[in-house]
Amino acid sequence: MTTIIRTGIIGYGLSGRVFHAPFVDVVDGYELTKISTRKPDSISMINKRYPSTVIVPDGQDIIDDPDIDLAIVTSPNTDHFRWAKAALLVGKHVLVEKPFTVTVAEADELIELAKKQGKVLTVYHNRRFTSDTKTVRKLLDSGLLGEVRDYASHFDRYRPEPRPFGAWREKPLPGSGIFYDLGAHLIDQALWFFGMPEAVTA
Repeated sequence: MTTIIRTGIIGYGLSGRVFHAPFVDVVDGYELTKISTRKPDSISMINKRYPSTVIVPDGQDIIDDPDIDLAIVTSPNTDHFRWAKAALLVGKHVLVEKPFTVTVAEADELIELAKKQGKVLTVYHNRRFTSDTKTVRKLLDSGLLGEVRDYASHFDRYRPEPRPFGAWREKPLPGSGIFYDLGAHLIDQALWFFGMPEAVTA
């Protein structure tokens, strides 16, 4: 008999809608049990796509549910820490959408808590699984490239003016800006390819 991992998704923005819910829904051994959102359009979409999934208005409903094994945190960046911590404290495994947290201190605290609780805590860096990244990693592992002495990686986005009404990426808030949005991918990619750096300069 296969153990089913009952999963709750906290937040249903872009990453929850495009990545997490569809993946959980189709992967054997996982059940898309609950999603927290208050947005009427999201509720309608979830009801159509995942009719057996329970919709709750608050992430706390997922935290408080003893039947949820895995909490996936896709809330705004500034809330990643509090939701991940709350889930770990009640004995859930946790997957956090990148960026993991908005400070190193928050990240360190979550890592230590996960160790203490004996629970899996991981960050969703989906770029590790794209064909280009996997190919580069395979080439590096094979030694075909020899000793890599220089590496550059970037995303290009042309937007001469900020979006009207100010999207979260363009607000001067903790966890906002393009660095937290896409820079997290570039840093993770470099770490995955080459390991921890000996020194960092900015």
